Amino acid sequence: MFKSKKFSRDTKKVISNIVNGVVIKGIGIAIGFLTIPAYIKYFENNTMLGIWFTVLSILSWILNFDLGIGNGLRNRIVNTIVKNEQDKTRKYISSSYIFLLIISMCISIVILILSLKIPWNKFFNVSHSTINESDLRIAITIVLLSVMLQFVLRIISSVLYALQMSFVPNMLNLITNVILLIFVIISNTTLNNNDIIKLALVYLIAVNLPLFVTTIIVFSTKLKTMRPSIHFFDIKYAIDTLKTGSAFLGLQLEAMIINNTSIFLITWLLGSMYVVEYNIYFKIFSLVSTIFSLITVPIWSAITKAKSEENYLWIKKTMRVLQSIAVFFAIGQLLLLPAMQFLFNIWLKENAINASYKIMILFAIDQTIIIWSGIYASICNGLNELKWQFILMTIGACLIVPLAIVFTHVFEGYYGVVLAHSISLLPYCIGQTIWLERYISREIIVRKERVIAK
Repeated sequence: MFKSKKFSRDTKKVISNIVNGVVIKGIGIAIGFLTIPAYIKYFENNTMLGIWFTVLSILSWILNFDLGIGNGLRNRIVNTIVKNEQDKTRKYISSSYIFLLIISMCISIVILILSLKIPWNKFFNVSHSTINESDLRIAITIVLLSVMLQFVLRIISSVLYALQMSFVPNMLNLITNVILLIFVIISNTTLNNNDIIKLALVYLIAVNLPLFVTTIIVFSTKLKTMRPSIHFFDIKYAIDTLKTGSAFLGLQLEAMIINNTSIFLITWLLGSMYVVEYNIYFKIFSLVSTIFSLITVPIWSAITKAKSEENYLWIKKTMRVLQSIAVFFAIGQLLLLPAMQFLFNIWLKENAINASYKIMILFAIDQTIIIWSGIYASICNGLNELKWQFILMTIGACLIVPLAIVFTHVFEGYYGVVLAHSISLLPYCIGQTIWLERYISREIIVRKERVIAK
Protein backbone atom coordinates (compact mmCIF):
# COMPACT_ATOMS: atom_id res chain seq x y z
CA MET A 1 0.00 0.00 0.00
CA PHE A 2 2.79 2.43 0.90
CA LYS A 3 4.60 1.80 -2.39
CA SER A 4 1.47 2.63 -4.39
CA LYS A 5 1.79 5.70 -6.63
CA LYS A 6 -1.85 6.52 -5.88
CA PHE A 7 -0.80 8.18 -2.62
CA SER A 8 1.26 11.36 -2.30
CA ARG A 9 4.23 11.47 0.08
CA ASP A 10 2.20 13.47 2.62
CA THR A 11 -0.70 11.01 2.45
CA LYS A 12 1.68 8.06 2.95
CA LYS A 13 3.16 9.71 6.04
CA VAL A 14 -0.31 10.34 7.47
CA ILE A 15 -1.35 6.73 6.77
CA SER A 16 1.86 5.45 8.39
CA ASN A 17 1.14 7.46 11.56
CA ILE A 18 -2.46 6.25 11.61
CA VAL A 19 -1.49 2.57 11.23
CA ASN A 20 1.18 2.81 13.94
CA GLY A 21 -1.21 4.79 16.13
CA VAL A 22 -4.02 2.24 15.73
CA VAL A 23 -1.76 -0.63 16.79
CA ILE A 24 -0.44 1.25 19.84
CA LYS A 25 -3.81 2.68 20.79
CA GLY A 26 -5.44 -0.72 20.36
CA ILE A 27 -3.11 -2.13 22.99
CA GLY A 28 -3.77 0.98 25.10
CA ILE A 29 -7.52 0.46 24.89
CA ALA A 30 -7.13 -3.12 26.10
CA ILE A 31 -5.00 -1.86 29.00
CA GLY A 32 -7.62 0.79 29.74
CA PHE A 33 -10.38 -1.79 30.03
CA LEU A 34 -8.30 -3.81 32.47
CA THR A 35 -7.58 -0.69 34.52
CA ILE A 36 -11.19 0.11 35.49
CA PRO A 37 -11.88 -3.24 37.26
CA ALA A 38 -8.42 -3.04 38.86
CA TYR A 39 -9.17 0.47 40.17
CA ILE A 40 -12.57 -0.65 41.49
CA LYS A 41 -10.79 -3.39 43.47
CA TYR A 42 -7.97 -1.03 44.57
CA PHE A 43 -10.26 1.42 46.37
CA GLU A 44 -12.58 0.17 49.08
CA ASN A 45 -15.56 2.24 47.82
CA ASN A 46 -16.74 4.11 44.75
CA THR A 47 -16.50 7.45 46.51
CA MET A 48 -12.72 7.11 46.79
CA LEU A 49 -12.45 5.96 43.18
CA GLY A 50 -14.64 8.88 42.12
CA ILE A 51 -12.24 11.27 43.90
CA TRP A 52 -9.25 9.77 42.03
CA PHE A 53 -11.01 10.11 38.67
CA THR A 54 -11.98 13.69 39.53
CA VAL A 55 -8.38 14.55 40.51
CA LEU A 56 -7.12 13.19 37.16
CA SER A 57 -9.80 15.20 35.37
CA ILE A 58 -8.72 18.41 37.12
CA LEU A 59 -5.10 17.66 36.19
CA SER A 60 -6.07 17.63 32.53
CA TRP A 61 -7.36 21.17 33.02
CA ILE A 62 -4.11 22.38 34.56
CA LEU A 63 -2.05 20.86 31.73
CA ASN A 64 -3.76 23.27 29.35
CA PHE A 65 -2.10 26.22 31.10
CA ASP A 66 1.18 25.94 29.17
CA LEU A 67 0.23 29.27 27.50
CA GLY A 68 -0.19 27.38 24.22
CA ILE A 69 3.60 27.20 23.84
CA GLY A 70 3.52 23.53 22.83
CA ASN A 71 1.11 24.12 19.97
CA GLY A 72 2.85 27.36 18.99
CA LEU A 73 6.19 25.53 18.81
CA ARG A 74 4.62 22.72 16.80
CA ASN A 75 3.30 25.06 14.10
CA ARG A 76 6.50 27.12 13.97
CA ILE A 77 9.06 24.31 13.59
CA VAL A 78 7.07 22.45 10.94
CA ASN A 79 8.10 25.21 8.52
CA THR A 80 11.69 25.56 9.77
CA ILE A 81 12.26 21.80 9.54
CA VAL A 82 10.81 21.65 6.00
CA LYS A 83 13.15 24.52 5.00
CA ASN A 84 16.09 22.86 6.84
CA GLU A 85 16.66 25.99 8.97
CA GLN A 86 18.48 24.26 11.81
CA ASP A 87 19.51 27.38 13.73
CA LYS A 88 15.95 28.70 13.75
CA THR A 89 14.60 25.31 14.81
CA ARG A 90 17.09 25.09 17.68
CA LYS A 91 16.29 28.64 18.81
CA TYR A 92 12.56 27.90 18.83
CA ILE A 93 13.08 24.64 20.77
CA SER A 94 15.57 26.09 23.27
CA SER A 95 13.53 29.23 23.87
CA SER A 96 10.35 27.20 24.43
CA TYR A 97 11.98 24.84 26.93
CA ILE A 98 13.65 27.56 28.99
CA PHE A 99 10.67 29.92 28.91
CA LEU A 100 8.25 27.18 29.98
CA LEU A 101 10.67 25.97 32.69
CA ILE A 102 10.67 29.45 34.27
CA ILE A 103 6.87 29.65 34.08
CA SER A 104 6.51 26.14 35.52
CA MET A 105 8.70 26.97 38.52
CA CYS A 106 6.68 30.11 39.27
CA ILE A 107 3.34 28.30 38.95
CA SER A 108 4.64 25.43 41.14
CA ILE A 109 5.26 27.81 44.05
CA VAL A 110 1.77 29.30 43.76
CA ILE A 111 0.08 25.90 43.43
CA LEU A 112 1.91 24.43 46.42
CA ILE A 113 0.86 27.37 48.61
CA LEU A 114 -2.76 27.06 47.46
CA SER A 115 -2.71 23.29 47.95
CA LEU A 116 -1.87 23.77 51.62
CA LYS A 117 -4.71 26.27 52.08
CA ILE A 118 -7.60 24.66 50.15
CA PRO A 119 -9.94 22.40 52.22
CA TRP A 120 -9.84 19.51 49.74
CA ASN A 121 -12.48 17.38 51.49
CA LYS A 122 -14.96 20.20 51.16
CA PHE A 123 -13.82 20.89 47.60
CA PHE A 124 -14.55 17.29 46.55
CA ASN A 125 -17.69 17.07 48.68
CA VAL A 126 -16.38 14.05 50.64
CA SER A 127 -16.46 13.38 54.39
CA HIS A 128 -13.37 13.08 56.59
CA SER A 129 -14.43 9.54 57.51
CA THR A 130 -14.06 8.47 53.87
CA ILE A 131 -10.54 9.88 53.51
CA ASN A 132 -8.26 11.65 55.95
CA GLU A 133 -7.75 15.32 55.06
CA SER A 134 -3.94 15.16 55.34
CA ASP A 135 -3.77 12.07 53.09
CA LEU A 136 -5.89 13.74 50.43
CA ARG A 137 -3.78 16.92 50.64
CA ILE A 138 -0.48 15.00 50.28
CA ALA A 139 -1.80 12.98 47.32
CA ILE A 140 -3.05 16.07 45.50
CA THR A 141 0.22 17.94 46.16
CA ILE A 142 2.23 15.03 44.69
CA VAL A 143 0.03 14.92 41.61
CA LEU A 144 0.25 18.71 41.17
CA LEU A 145 4.06 18.46 41.24
CA SER A 146 3.79 15.76 38.60
CA VAL A 147 1.85 18.16 36.40
CA MET A 148 4.48 20.86 36.80
CA LEU A 149 7.12 18.43 35.53
CA GLN A 150 4.87 17.53 32.62
CA PHE A 151 4.65 21.20 31.63
CA VAL A 152 8.28 21.10 30.55
CA LEU A 153 8.71 17.45 29.57
CA ARG A 154 5.60 17.40 27.36
CA ILE A 155 7.28 19.76 24.88
CA ILE A 156 8.84 16.67 23.32
CA SER A 157 5.34 15.62 22.21
CA SER A 158 4.96 18.87 20.25
CA VAL A 159 8.35 18.29 18.64
CA LEU A 160 7.32 14.75 17.66
CA TYR A 161 4.05 16.03 16.18
CA ALA A 162 6.02 18.56 14.12
CA LEU A 163 8.22 15.71 12.88
CA GLN A 164 4.98 13.91 11.92
CA MET A 165 5.70 11.11 14.40
CA SER A 166 2.35 11.38 16.19
CA PHE A 167 2.28 7.69 17.13
CA VAL A 168 5.15 8.16 19.64
CA PRO A 169 3.14 10.26 22.16
CA ASN A 170 0.50 7.51 22.03
CA MET A 171 3.22 5.00 22.87
CA LEU A 172 4.28 7.11 25.86
CA ASN A 173 0.67 7.18 27.13
CA LEU A 174 0.56 3.41 26.74
CA ILE A 175 3.73 2.98 28.82
CA THR A 176 2.25 5.22 31.54
CA ASN A 177 -0.97 3.21 31.69
CA VAL A 178 0.92 -0.11 31.78
CA ILE A 179 3.02 1.07 34.74
CA LEU A 180 -0.10 2.21 36.63
CA LEU A 181 -1.94 -1.04 35.87
CA ILE A 182 0.98 -3.19 37.04
CA PHE A 183 1.18 -1.23 40.30
CA VAL A 184 -2.57 -1.51 40.97
CA ILE A 185 -2.65 -5.26 40.20
CA ILE A 186 0.35 -5.96 42.45
CA SER A 187 -1.19 -3.84 45.23
CA ASN A 188 -4.49 -5.71 44.94
CA THR A 189 -2.68 -9.06 45.04
CA THR A 190 -0.58 -8.17 48.11
CA LEU A 191 -3.53 -6.38 49.80
CA ASN A 192 -1.58 -3.12 49.97
CA ASN A 193 -4.32 -1.23 48.17
CA ASN A 194 -6.62 1.70 49.04
CA ASP A 195 -3.57 3.99 49.42
CA ILE A 196 -4.10 7.16 47.38
CA ILE A 197 -0.67 8.59 48.34
CA LYS A 198 1.23 5.60 46.90
CA LEU A 199 -0.91 5.75 43.77
CA ALA A 200 -0.08 9.46 43.38
CA LEU A 201 3.68 8.74 43.69
CA VAL A 202 3.50 5.98 41.07
CA TYR A 203 1.50 8.33 38.83
CA LEU A 204 4.28 10.94 39.09
CA ILE A 205 6.88 8.40 37.94
CA ALA A 206 4.69 6.69 35.33
CA VAL A 207 3.82 9.94 33.55
CA ASN A 208 7.14 11.76 33.64
CA LEU A 209 9.77 9.03 33.26
CA PRO A 210 8.72 8.03 29.69
CA LEU A 211 8.69 11.71 28.63
CA PHE A 212 12.15 12.28 30.13
CA VAL A 213 13.68 9.20 28.49
CA THR A 214 12.12 10.07 25.11
CA THR A 215 13.48 13.62 25.32
CA ILE A 216 17.00 12.27 25.87
CA ILE A 217 16.67 9.81 22.97
CA VAL A 218 15.25 12.31 20.44
CA PHE A 219 17.87 14.99 21.15
CA SER A 220 20.68 12.42 21.12
CA THR A 221 19.70 10.95 17.76
CA LYS A 222 17.26 12.49 15.26
CA LEU A 223 17.60 16.09 16.52
CA LYS A 224 21.15 15.89 17.86
CA THR A 225 22.09 19.21 16.22
CA MET A 226 18.97 20.94 17.58
CA ARG A 227 19.04 19.92 21.24
CA PRO A 228 17.94 22.64 23.71
CA SER A 229 20.69 24.91 24.99
CA ILE A 230 20.65 28.07 27.09
CA HIS A 231 23.06 29.59 24.54
CA PHE A 232 20.32 29.41 21.91
CA PHE A 233 17.68 31.03 24.12
CA ASP A 234 16.28 34.11 22.40
CA ILE A 235 13.44 36.06 23.97
CA LYS A 236 12.30 37.07 20.47
CA TYR A 237 11.71 33.43 19.56
CA ALA A 238 10.06 32.72 22.91
CA ILE A 239 7.65 35.62 22.41
CA ASP A 240 6.96 34.55 18.82
CA THR A 241 6.12 31.04 20.02
CA LEU A 242 4.00 32.53 22.82
CA LYS A 243 2.24 34.83 20.36
CA THR A 244 1.43 31.93 18.06
CA GLY A 245 0.47 29.76 21.01
CA SER A 246 -1.63 32.36 22.86
CA ALA A 247 -4.44 31.94 20.34
CA PHE A 248 -4.21 28.18 20.86
CA LEU A 249 -4.23 28.78 24.63
CA GLY A 250 -7.59 30.53 24.39
CA LEU A 251 -8.96 27.58 22.45
CA GLN A 252 -7.38 25.11 24.88
CA LEU A 253 -9.01 26.81 27.86
CA GLU A 254 -12.41 26.87 26.17
CA ALA A 255 -12.05 23.24 25.06
CA MET A 256 -11.05 22.41 28.64
CA ILE A 257 -14.19 24.04 30.01
CA ILE A 258 -16.39 22.19 27.52
CA ASN A 259 -14.67 18.79 27.33
CA ASN A 260 -12.94 18.29 30.70
CA THR A 261 -15.45 19.53 33.26
CA SER A 262 -18.03 16.73 33.06
CA ILE A 263 -16.58 14.69 35.93
CA PHE A 264 -16.13 17.78 38.09
CA LEU A 265 -19.71 18.94 37.36
CA ILE A 266 -21.07 15.50 38.29
CA THR A 267 -19.04 15.53 41.54
CA TRP A 268 -20.14 19.08 42.32
CA LEU A 269 -23.81 18.71 41.44
CA LEU A 270 -24.52 15.09 42.41
CA GLY A 271 -21.56 13.60 44.33
CA SER A 272 -18.42 11.63 43.45
CA MET A 273 -20.18 8.24 43.70
CA TYR A 274 -21.94 8.97 40.37
CA VAL A 275 -18.61 9.50 38.63
CA VAL A 276 -17.85 5.77 38.52
CA GLU A 277 -20.95 4.83 36.47
CA TYR A 278 -20.40 7.84 34.19
CA ASN A 279 -16.79 6.75 33.69
CA ILE A 280 -17.85 3.21 32.75
CA TYR A 281 -20.13 4.48 29.98
CA PHE A 282 -17.56 7.08 28.95
CA LYS A 283 -14.77 4.49 28.75
CA ILE A 284 -16.81 2.43 26.27
CA PHE A 285 -18.23 5.20 24.11
CA SER A 286 -15.11 7.37 24.07
CA LEU A 287 -13.45 4.58 22.08
CA VAL A 288 -15.10 6.18 19.05
CA SER A 289 -13.48 9.59 19.49
CA THR A 290 -10.24 8.01 20.72
CA ILE A 291 -9.85 5.90 17.57
CA PHE A 292 -10.91 8.82 15.38
CA SER A 293 -8.32 11.06 17.02
CA LEU A 294 -5.64 8.65 15.77
CA ILE A 295 -6.64 9.82 12.30
CA THR A 296 -6.94 13.55 13.03
CA VAL A 297 -3.79 14.00 15.17
CA PRO A 298 -1.29 13.46 12.30
CA ILE A 299 -3.52 15.56 10.02
CA TRP A 300 -2.68 18.81 11.89
CA SER A 301 1.00 19.03 10.91
CA ALA A 302 0.28 17.61 7.45
CA ILE A 303 -2.25 20.44 6.90
CA THR A 304 0.33 23.03 8.02
CA LYS A 305 2.78 21.63 5.45
CA ALA A 306 0.09 21.52 2.73
CA LYS A 307 -0.82 25.15 3.40
CA SER A 308 2.81 26.26 3.06
CA GLU A 309 2.80 24.52 -0.35
CA GLU A 310 -0.67 25.97 -1.22
CA ASN A 311 -1.97 22.43 -1.78
CA TYR A 312 -5.61 23.18 -0.94
CA LEU A 313 -6.96 20.42 -3.17
CA TRP A 314 -5.20 17.87 -0.94
CA ILE A 315 -6.72 19.56 2.12
CA LYS A 316 -10.21 19.37 0.60
CA LYS A 317 -9.83 15.68 -0.32
CA THR A 318 -8.53 14.93 3.19
CA MET A 319 -11.54 16.71 4.73
CA ARG A 320 -13.97 14.67 2.60
CA VAL A 321 -12.30 11.41 3.66
CA LEU A 322 -12.53 12.42 7.33
CA GLN A 323 -16.21 13.32 6.97
CA SER A 324 -16.98 9.92 5.41
CA ILE A 325 -15.15 8.10 8.20
CA ALA A 326 -17.04 10.15 10.83
CA VAL A 327 -20.40 9.11 9.36
CA PHE A 328 -19.28 5.46 9.35
CA PHE A 329 -18.23 5.70 13.01
CA ALA A 330 -21.54 7.35 13.99
CA ILE A 331 -23.61 4.57 12.39
CA GLY A 332 -21.31 1.86 13.74
CA GLN A 333 -21.70 2.82 17.38
CA LEU A 334 -25.52 2.86 17.10
CA LEU A 335 -25.44 -0.67 15.67
CA LEU A 336 -23.42 -1.84 18.68
CA LEU A 337 -25.91 -0.64 21.33
CA PRO A 338 -27.74 -4.01 21.67
CA ALA A 339 -24.43 -5.69 22.55
CA MET A 340 -23.48 -3.25 25.32
CA GLN A 341 -24.95 -5.21 28.24
CA PHE A 342 -23.04 -8.29 27.10
CA LEU A 343 -19.81 -6.22 26.94
CA PHE A 344 -20.41 -4.77 30.42
CA ASN A 345 -20.96 -8.28 31.85
CA ILE A 346 -17.72 -9.63 30.35
CA TRP A 347 -15.71 -6.55 31.25
CA LEU A 348 -16.86 -5.83 34.82
CA LYS A 349 -18.28 -9.24 35.80
CA GLU A 350 -19.92 -8.92 39.26
CA ASN A 351 -19.48 -5.11 39.14
CA ALA A 352 -21.37 -4.80 35.84
CA ILE A 353 -24.02 -2.07 35.60
CA ASN A 354 -27.41 -2.37 33.90
CA ALA A 355 -27.13 -0.80 30.44
CA SER A 356 -29.68 1.97 29.83
CA TYR A 357 -30.63 2.70 26.21
CA LYS A 358 -31.52 6.28 27.12
CA ILE A 359 -28.03 6.93 28.51
CA MET A 360 -26.28 4.99 25.72
CA ILE A 361 -28.05 6.96 22.97
CA LEU A 362 -27.01 10.22 24.70
CA PHE A 363 -23.39 9.06 24.81
CA ALA A 364 -23.55 7.93 21.15
CA ILE A 365 -24.84 11.33 20.04
CA ASP A 366 -22.23 13.06 22.20
CA GLN A 367 -19.37 11.08 20.66
CA THR A 368 -20.64 11.78 17.13
CA ILE A 369 -20.56 15.51 17.86
CA ILE A 370 -17.05 15.18 19.34
CA ILE A 371 -15.60 13.39 16.30
CA TRP A 372 -17.23 15.88 13.91
CA SER A 373 -15.73 18.80 15.85
CA GLY A 374 -12.38 16.99 15.81
CA ILE A 375 -12.26 17.12 12.00
CA TYR A 376 -12.51 20.90 11.90
CA ALA A 377 -10.29 21.48 14.93
CA SER A 378 -7.38 19.53 13.38
CA ILE A 379 -7.73 21.18 9.95
CA CYS A 380 -8.23 24.74 11.24
CA ASN A 381 -5.38 24.37 13.73
CA GLY A 382 -3.13 23.20 10.92
CA LEU A 383 -4.20 26.18 8.82
CA ASN A 384 -3.58 28.45 11.85
CA GLU A 385 -7.11 29.85 11.36
CA LEU A 386 -8.36 30.34 14.90
CA LYS A 387 -10.64 33.41 14.96
CA TRP A 388 -13.98 31.68 14.30
CA GLN A 389 -12.94 28.68 16.38
CA PHE A 390 -12.43 31.01 19.34
CA ILE A 391 -15.79 32.75 18.88
CA LEU A 392 -17.76 29.51 18.52
CA MET A 393 -15.97 27.76 21.39
CA THR A 394 -16.64 30.79 23.61
CA ILE A 395 -20.36 30.27 23.06
CA GLY A 396 -20.03 26.62 24.08
CA ALA A 397 -17.92 27.44 27.15
CA CYS A 398 -20.58 29.90 28.33
CA LEU A 399 -23.37 27.34 27.84
CA ILE A 400 -22.08 24.16 29.49
CA VAL A 401 -22.25 25.03 33.22
CA PRO A 402 -25.75 26.60 33.26
CA LEU A 403 -27.06 23.82 30.98
CA ALA A 404 -25.53 21.15 33.25
CA ILE A 405 -27.15 22.72 36.34
CA VAL A 406 -30.58 22.87 34.64
CA PHE A 407 -30.45 19.40 33.05
CA THR A 408 -29.19 17.56 36.17
CA HIS A 409 -32.16 19.00 38.07
CA VAL A 410 -34.66 18.28 35.31
CA PHE A 411 -33.51 14.70 34.61
CA GLU A 412 -32.22 14.04 38.15
CA GLY A 413 -29.10 12.23 36.89
CA TYR A 414 -25.57 12.64 35.58
CA TYR A 415 -26.78 12.16 31.99
CA GLY A 416 -27.92 15.80 32.19
CA VAL A 417 -24.22 16.70 32.08
CA VAL A 418 -23.74 14.55 28.95
CA LEU A 419 -26.63 16.35 27.23
CA ALA A 420 -25.23 19.73 28.29
CA HIS A 421 -21.87 18.82 26.75
CA SER A 422 -23.46 17.81 23.43
CA ILE A 423 -25.48 21.02 23.10
CA SER A 424 -22.45 23.15 24.04
CA LEU A 425 -20.42 21.72 21.13
CA LEU A 426 -23.17 22.16 18.51
CA PRO A 427 -22.48 25.86 17.73
CA TYR A 428 -18.84 24.97 16.95
CA CYS A 429 -19.74 21.97 14.77
CA ILE A 430 -22.29 23.85 12.68
CA GLY A 431 -20.48 27.19 12.42
CA GLN A 432 -17.02 25.78 11.73
CA THR A 433 -18.35 23.40 9.06
CA ILE A 434 -19.88 26.31 7.12
CA TRP A 435 -16.79 28.52 7.53
CA LEU A 436 -14.21 25.91 6.48
CA GLU A 437 -16.15 24.84 3.37
CA ARG A 438 -16.22 28.46 2.19
CA TYR A 439 -12.56 29.05 3.10
CA ILE A 440 -11.18 26.06 1.18
CA SER A 441 -13.38 26.71 -1.88
CA ARG A 442 -12.14 30.32 -1.96
CA GLU A 443 -8.48 29.35 -1.64
CA ILE A 444 -8.76 26.75 -4.43
CA ILE A 445 -10.25 29.38 -6.76
CA VAL A 446 -7.51 31.90 -5.86
CA ARG A 447 -4.83 29.25 -6.48
CA LYS A 448 -6.29 28.40 -9.91
CA GLU A 449 -6.45 32.07 -10.92
CA ARG A 450 -2.82 32.53 -9.85
CA VAL A 451 -1.70 29.54 -11.96
CA ILE A 452 -3.66 30.82 -15.00
CA ALA A 453 -2.17 34.30 -14.57
CA LYS A 454 1.35 32.82 -14.73
